[in-house]
Amino acid sequence: MKESRIIKVISLIILPILIASLIVSILSFTQKQEYDEEEYFSSENFVYDYMNNIQMAMNELIYYNGSINESYLEGNMQIFHVPNNYCEIFNTKIKETYFLIIYNNKALTNVKITPDTDTIEEIKTFISKNEKTVNILNGKMQAQSEILQSEGMNHFDGRLSYYSTQYDGLIKYTTTTSEDFQIYTSYKEEFTGDLKEFYNILKEANKFAYINIPLSVIFSILIILYLLISVGYKKGVKGIYLNDFDKVPIEIIFFISIFIGSIPFIPLSAINNDYYAIISLIITSCIIIYVLSVIVLDTVIKRMKSKTLITTSIAGNIILFIIKQVKAIWKKIKNVIDGLIYSSTNVITRELSKLIITMCAGIFIIVLFQDSFITFILIGLLLIFTIYKWVRKAIDLGQIEQRLKEMYEGNNTHKLEQSNFMPEFANMVKYLNDISNGFENAIQDRIKSERLKAELITNVSHDIKTPLTSIINYVDLLKQENIENEKAREYIGILDNKSQRLKNLTEDLIEASKISTGNISLNLEKINIIELINQVTGEFSDRFDKKGLNTIINVKENEINIMADSRHMYRIVENLFSNISKYALENSRVYIDIMKQEKSVIIEIKNISKDKLNISAEELMQRFVRGDKSRTTEGSGLGISIAQNLTELQNGIFNLKLDGDLFKVRLEFNIV
Repeated sequence: MKESRIIKVISLIILPILIASLIVSILSFTQKQEYDEEEYFSSENFVYDYMNNIQMAMNELIYYNGSINESYLEGNMQIFHVPNNYCEIFNTKIKETYFLIIYNNKALTNVKITPDTDTIEEIKTFISKNEKTVNILNGKMQAQSEILQSEGMNHFDGRLSYYSTQYDGLIKYTTTTSEDFQIYTSYKEEFTGDLKEFYNILKEANKFAYINIPLSVIFSILIILYLLISVGYKKGVKGIYLNDFDKVPIEIIFFISIFIGSIPFIPLSAINNDYYAIISLIITSCIIIYVLSVIVLDTVIKRMKSKTLITTSIAGNIILFIIKQVKAIWKKIKNVIDGLIYSSTNVITRELSKLIITMCAGIFIIVLFQDSFITFILIGLLLIFTIYKWVRKAIDLGQIEQRLKEMYEGNNTHKLEQSNFMPEFANMVKYLNDISNGFENAIQDRIKSERLKAELITNVSHDIKTPLTSIINYVDLLKQENIENEKAREYIGILDNKSQRLKNLTEDLIEASKISTGNISLNLEKINIIELINQVTGEFSDRFDKKGLNTIINVKENEINIMADSRHMYRIVENLFSNISKYALENSRVYIDIMKQEKSVIIEIKNISKDKLNISAEELMQRFVRGDKSRTTEGSGLGISIAQNLTELQNGIFNLKLDGDLFKVRLEFNIV
C-alpha cells in the first residue's frame, strides 16, 4: 500500500481540499461577526471601522490637501473632491459610503461632481438622502444607528495635531478638536457586492462547520501520516528510492522553491478592489506553494530516511568537514595528553598530571586574553569541563561500586561495557568483568555438579527401591511361615528391621533430591499448627516414653492458623521429633514453645543431646551430616536438611542453634 503511486496522488489531491475546507470552516466561526451583516452593523467592530475611517479622512484634509488636484472654489470655500477609492473609508466593505468634511474654509468629499452636487448644500442634501446618516456637528454625534449614537464618540479622537514648515525653517504646530469640524456622512447597511458573495460562502460553511472541522482534522492527520510513512518507497525497489533530484543540494532546492513561490504575489500590489482577482491570485499562489512544499518535503523526508540529508547539503558537508578536522586535531592533542597522563600506572601521578595541565591551561588563557570577556568565557568553559570530568568519575566509580555490590550479593551475569567508562577506569572494568566471569563459571560448574549429584541420587534410589520392595515382600512372606528354628526367626527379624531402615533411607534420598531440584508440589491451605503439633506429639508418645522423655508444650492459644501444605508440614515436625527420639538424652525433657506474635507464629523445640555435640549448627543442617559421629543410630543425616528445605519452600524461616548440649530448633511462619 505504501508503494502505490495512485493512492499517493489521490492523497495529495484530497489533502489540500481538506485543509481548505478546514480553514473556511474555522473562518466561518472566527469571522462570524464580520461576514454577518446584522451582527456586524450592531457590533463594536463596525463602530471602530467607521469612526476610524472618518478620522483618516479628516487627516487627509489637514495634511495632504496639496496633493488633492481636483478642487474648485465656492465663494471663499475651497472644495476638494476625491475618488471613492482615494481614502480608506471608501475601500471598506460598507456599501455606498459618502462623506463631507468641512474645516475652516476647506471641504473634502467623495461625492461625484454633477450639476446637482456642485455646492456644499447640494452635497449635504445628496448625503442625507442615503439610508443611514451620521453627522458630527459642534463635537456632538447625530446618528441614525443606535450603536454609533451611543458608542461612536468613544472611538473617536477629535484632537488632531499637524505641522507645516515655515520659510525661516521653523516648524509650526497646529492642534484641532472635533468642534472645529463639520462632518456629514451616510452609508447603507449592506456589504459591497464582491465581498457579499464571499461572505455568503462563509455563512453557508458555518452550517456544516461543526461536522466538517473534526472530520477534516481526522482525515488530514491520517493522510499526512500515510504520506510520511510512504515517502521514498517505490514498487520493485528495496529500501528508500532516491533519484537524481534527491542528490541536488537541498539549499539550491529551497532557494528555487522560495523564488518560484514568491512570483504569484508580485501582481497583488497592482490589484485594487477586484476581490475576485485577489481571491483567484491567492488560490493560485496557494496551489503553487502547496506543490512546491510537497516536492521539497518529499525529498527532505526521503533524505532523512536514507540518512543522506546532511551529505546532500552544502552546509552539512561544510559542517562535516569542520567536525572531521576538529576530530583530527583533537585526536592528536588527546594522544599527547594520554601519553602524559595514562602512561603512568600510578593513580596519584595521573591525577597530578591532569591537575597541572588544567592549571597551565587556565594560566595560558589569562595571560593571552588578560581581563577581556573572552577570558571569562574560556575560564568558565574550562571550569565546566573540569566539573564534568569529576562528575563522570563519580558516576563511573558509582557504577563500579554497584557492580561490586551485585557480585557480593551473588549476581555475576551483568557485565560492564568498557567503552562507557573513562580511560583511567578501563583496566578496573576489565578486571571486574574477568573476576565476574570466573565467579559465574565456578557457580555454573557447582550448579551443574549439584544437579548431576541429585540426578545420580534419584536414579540410584529408584534402582534400589525396586529390588528392596521385593526383599520386604519376601521377608513379610517368611514372617507368615511357621518356622520353628529360633535362629531363623531371629535372622528374619534382622532382615525386616534392616530392610525397613533401607526403605526409609531410600525415601529420604528421593525426597531430598526432589526438594533440591524443585520438583515438588505444594498444596497451600489454612491449617491449625497447634492441632498438627499435638497430633504428631501423640504419635511419638510411645517412642518418647521408651526413652523416658517428658514432653512439655507451652502455648496460650487454642488455634493458630498458617498457610502451609499439611503433608509437608507434618513431615517437618515428624523429622524433628524423630531426631529427638534418636539423639535426646534419656529421662530428660522436651520443650515445645508456641508463641503468637503480631503477624507470625514461632515454634521452638528444645532438648538435651545424649552425646557431646562437637559440631556447628551450619554443619548439622547439611545433607548426610549426623550428630552421631559413630553412626550407630538409624539416622540418614537428611532429616534436618529436609525439614529446613520444606520450611523455606512454604515461606517459613528455619533456625537451628546449639548451646553446649542444648539442641534448639526455631520455626517461624506467617499467621493467616
